[in-house]
Amino acid sequence: MSKVLNVLYQSDDNYAPITGVSATSLMENNKDLDEINIYLLNDRISDTNLEKFENCCKHYGRNLIVLETTEIITKLKDELHVAPWFGTYTTYFKLFAFKDLQLPTDRVLQLDGDTIINGSLAPLCDMDLDGYLLAATYDLTRSDYKELIGIPLNDKIYNGGVLLVNQPEWIRENCEEKITHHLKNVRSGYHTVDQDILNVLFRHKFKYLDITYNYSCGFYIFGIKESLKIYGLKPDYYSTYEEIAAAYDDPVIYHCMGQMTGRPWELNSIHPQNELYDKYMHMSPWRDYEKKYVKRDLIFRVQRILYRALPRGIYAIFHKCGQKQYLKARDKIVQGEIAGVK
Repeated sequence: MSKVLNVLYQSDDNYAPITGVSATSLMENNKDLDEINIYLLNDRISDTNLEKFENCCKHYGRNLIVLETTEIITKLKDELHVAPWFGTYTTYFKLFAFKDLQLPTDRVLQLDGDTIINGSLAPLCDMDLDGYLLAATYDLTRSDYKELIGIPLNDKIYNGGVLLVNQPEWIRENCEEKITHHLKNVRSGYHTVDQDILNVLFRHKFKYLDITYNYSCGFYIFGIKESLKIYGLKPDYYSTYEEIAAAYDDPVIYHCMGQMTGRPWELNSIHPQNELYDKYMHMSPWRDYEKKYVKRDLIFRVQRILYRALPRGIYAIFHKCGQKQYLKARDKIVQGEIAGVK
C-alpha cells in the first residue's frame, strides 16, 4: 500500500518563515513517502512567502494546496463574535477547515508552525483511527488549568499543536457544527483557543499519540522531573517519566515551546533547539531570514536571569508559582475580551 501523508498548516505572513522551516524539515525527513500533500491555510501571506512555499514543495516533488480563509474570518468575527487571539484569528482556522479539505485519504496531520520534524511520519499514514476523531499527545500545562475551562482534574488534556484527524469521523460527528454552537451559545474565548475548545468538546474521542510525535521542548528547558513538578502532572492523567525519557534523545517532532528562553527564530534566543532549527532554516527558501531581536518586559528578563543562575530544581519552584499566576491572569484577560466583543 502506498504511503500518503496529508498535512495541514495555518499561517499569517509574520509566521510564514517559521511555518516554512517546519514544512522543510518535514519533507526533508520523509523523502520515502509516496505522496505528501501540504494544505496551507493562508492568512494574508505575502506573494513572496507563498512563492517560497511553492518552490520548497517543488524542490521535494510535493504538492502545495493554498486555502483562502476570508470566509472563516468573517464567520468568526460577524457570526460568532469571537475575539482575536493576540491580534489574529489564524489559530482558529483548523477548526473550520477539517470538514471541507479535499483529501485523497481519510486523514490529515495538522501541525503548528513551531514544530521541527526530525524523523519519519510513515507510521501515521495508516495508524488505526477507527472510532476516534483525533490522535494527539497530552499537553504539558498546569493540571489546575483544567478547572478554568471546566475539565475535571483527573481527565486527560491533549495538545493541539499536532493532531492526526480522522476526517470521516469528524464529519459524521458534526464537529464543526458543535464547535459553532459552543462558541455562539456557551463560551467564545479561551486562553489556548482551539486546543481548549477541542478538549472541552471532544477529549473523550481522542486517541493517545506517542509522545515522540509531539515532544515539548519544555523537557529540555526545565528537565523531565522538574517539568512534571512545575505543572503538577501525574501518571493518572499524563505520560509517565519513563515514556518521556524514552523519547528524550531523538523524538520525531520537536514542539518548540518557549518560556524565558525565547524561540529558535528569535535573535536573542537561548532555546535548546536553536542549532536544530538553524539546520533546517538553512535548507529552506528562508535561509536568508534575518532573526529579529525581541524586546522583553522586566518579568521575562528577571526570569531569564534566575533560569541561568539557579539550579533547575530551585528555579522550578519559582517558575511553578509564576506559571499559576500567569494562567489566571490570562484567563481574566480572555474573559474581558469575550465581554468586549459581545
